[in-house]
Amino acid sequence: MFAAMLALGGDRGYLYRNGGGHNWETVESLLIAENLSLEHNFRLVYRIGRDEDGGFRYEFYSRFPIGGFALAKLAILPFGNDLAAQLLAARVLSLLMFCGAAALAYLAVARISGSRLTALAAALLAFSGFYAIYYADSVSGETVMDVFGAALAFHGMAVFIQDGRFRQLLLKVCAALLLGWHVYGLLLPFIAIGFGGEAIALIRSTLSSNEKAKAARAALIALIRSRFVALAAVSILFGSALLAFNAVNEYAAYEGETAFSELSTARSLLRRLGRTDIYEGSAGLQWDNFLRRQFYRLSEMSTPYAIARRAGYDFESFDLFDPPLPQVGWGIAAACAALGALALARERRNRLLLASAVLFGFCWSIPMRHTTFYWSHHYEALPYLWLALALFALALIGARRLLGARLGSAAATAAAATAALIFALSVFHAGQIDQDPREAERQRTEMAEFSAIRETTRGKTVATFPRHTINEIHVKQYYLAGGYMGGWRYADACDPTAADFVVSPHRNEELSPRPPDNRFAFLYQDVSPLDLCQAERRRLESSEPAARAAFDVYLQDGALGYLKSPCEPSDYETPFFRYVYPVDPNDLPTKYRRDGFLPTWELVKIETFGARVGDACVMTLRLPDYPIAAIRTGQWVPGVERLWEVAITPPLGEEARAFYEDAYQTIAASGEPAARAGFDLYLDRDRNALSYLKTPCGENDARGRFFLSVHPTDVRDLPPDRREIGHDSLNFTFAPPAGAIFDGKCMATRQLPNYDIERIETGQWIPGGERVWDAEIAVGD
Repeated sequence: MFAAMLALGGDRGYLYRNGGGHNWETVESLLIAENLSLEHNFRLVYRIGRDEDGGFRYEFYSRFPIGGFALAKLAILPFGNDLAAQLLAARVLSLLMFCGAAALAYLAVARISGSRLTALAAALLAFSGFYAIYYADSVSGETVMDVFGAALAFHGMAVFIQDGRFRQLLLKVCAALLLGWHVYGLLLPFIAIGFGGEAIALIRSTLSSNEKAKAARAALIALIRSRFVALAAVSILFGSALLAFNAVNEYAAYEGETAFSELSTARSLLRRLGRTDIYEGSAGLQWDNFLRRQFYRLSEMSTPYAIARRAGYDFESFDLFDPPLPQVGWGIAAACAALGALALARERRNRLLLASAVLFGFCWSIPMRHTTFYWSHHYEALPYLWLALALFALALIGARRLLGARLGSAAATAAAATAALIFALSVFHAGQIDQDPREAERQRTEMAEFSAIRETTRGKTVATFPRHTINEIHVKQYYLAGGYMGGWRYADACDPTAADFVVSPHRNEELSPRPPDNRFAFLYQDVSPLDLCQAERRRLESSEPAARAAFDVYLQDGALGYLKSPCEPSDYETPFFRYVYPVDPNDLPTKYRRDGFLPTWELVKIETFGARVGDACVMTLRLPDYPIAAIRTGQWVPGVERLWEVAITPPLGEEARAFYEDAYQTIAASGEPAARAGFDLYLDRDRNALSYLKTPCGENDARGRFFLSVHPTDVRDLPPDRREIGHDSLNFTFAPPAGAIFDGKCMATRQLPNYDIERIETGQWIPGGERVWDAEIAVGD
């Protein structure tokens, strides 16, 4: 099994796997492990810097127990400065824990079912779930570490229920708590139902006794001495001690100058318990939406990865109100529940174990609903793995008993073989996710550059320009440089104090970066951040802006620059947005292809990504490496209004021209146009798209507005506000990215709505004037 899973731990770069971005959690965990040392009193921090007095300054990540990070530290310790090897070692550790969790689940179900084949089938099916496979190589206190901890505790519960080995259960629960907090969701129903069962039995015994007072005292003593009470006490005390260790360590680092309530440990706990207003007013927190989301997560955990991928659904793009393949998840759950009911009625000895597994996910998510509702927290589906395990086990036990000994044994064999095939296909599909060769090459280059910079700057004072330098080197990965550059100094963006080195994502030839052939991270020696600020301003001012608005916007050297002089505090503090439209939408990560552009990953402000240089504001943002059709950028007040916006069309390079020419010829060769007018119109029913072609063609031919009215066969397919009108309006202008003008040709392709279409009306008009041309296409058969 581990050999199969190892395919997921290979050379996939440190950021992207499965087309998403969950590996930032692994990077973050590696940095915490890297910084875990006696010198820093075993504090959990992802970034260590130095203040101006030379003392350490920490950015804490103290909400998780120390155990998992200590294991990661041991895994990466032999690999020194080789970041790629460290990452691979951490992923192998994660895969070992994933396989260990599956093995423990198998052993627990084997005890429950009395059948190794049934246990094998249930464990393999449960661990084939979409998110189980998705997070199999993620090193984090909220993913595989927690899965392994829960498996350890669940097996301890099975041994305790069947063999009475209580000390083993306590040891396994404590070991699980060292790895993560999810095990509390499993302990809650186990302790509550187990203690409740004992209490009910003792109450009945007391009521039936002739000496009720004596029996009541004996019952009370028995309840106080209950092993479930002891388990609750040990788990609470041990977990509290782990959290207190983090909190006291963090408090000591601030030398008592920060209140406990302001520590990251306390703030994280308060946020998870809903004691802050950070999520106030969110629709996801409404109980009907929240509970619906949890049942959809059961669907995700019950649907094997291979089936989900075969069906073409990407759960990363999950929408709370538009669930992925709900019929698959509900169908599996209903079948399991129906067959499982037969088994549960006869599983008196194992009811507590099975009930705990079924309730685990809900007992974790409901108390923590202020974070588990969040749409991007896909890892919050993992506690439902045990519900899937219980349902599969119950269904298989029920089927075996329903079929009888001989047929039941044959069915168990077939189920185990089928489950093994599904698991193998799931691993295969996960290992076959395509990665853009350019992205893979970029990641390898970045890794090499980080390693070289780390080696050069070790033990030196390192400042950054801008402050969030590494957000620009690679999205959301500022953890990487902040941790791996060790000893770098916190500084204002234009600090005049000299440092041994300054690191920037921007090349400035005036200051001679070293090494000179880097592509993503540039190292400057014997300069200050102020030197880079001033040089960046001079670099922008030396060229003409691509657009002028509240800021002058510059497009040069693969970056977007912003400059304003004089600059007011409101300019400095107001966030910017930036939408990048590629020539080829397939260059985008999977989840952005439907929208056709790469959005700003967070609210970018000059105070974090730029600098004030004298009376001016300066900011430079790196652009993606692929050919770009258009850029829209500006400033906004989120939820209120856009203050200004400009559109920029970069000059067409050879790669973009070749792409457009190939697309043009492919469309032109697809057959006769559906209509001819001012443009030739090609209707592609397979892709559900309408294309506009014209040659020869220039700017004058494409100016003005294009109207596109789509009339459905059934008006009920339209949004409610369009039904009275009777059609969808998909009007557009020919400017990129909607259309392209190149080498005397004009081309645009518009995606049509996904419903049966009766006819299409389209054409071109000059606003305030007449229609230049129009055409109608009959689509319905």
